[in-house]
Amino acid sequence: MWKIKGFEGQFSDEEVIDLIKKGEIKKDYSLSTREMKKWVKLKDSIYQYYLEDESNETV
Repeated sequence: MWKIKGFEGQFSDEEVIDLIKKGEIKKDYSLSTREMKKWVKLKDSIYQYYLEDESNETV
């Protein structure tokens, strides 16, 4: 389960992907799990592949 900085509750993988596809979370949002010691940016996570290329630049 994932926590998203600025959002209440926890989210499954499918829910995180759905939020990305709906545009409710962007590449600079941070997420974490109970096992992680630090927050990670969405663009640097396993979910980067679901992000649309917002500026047509390569990551």
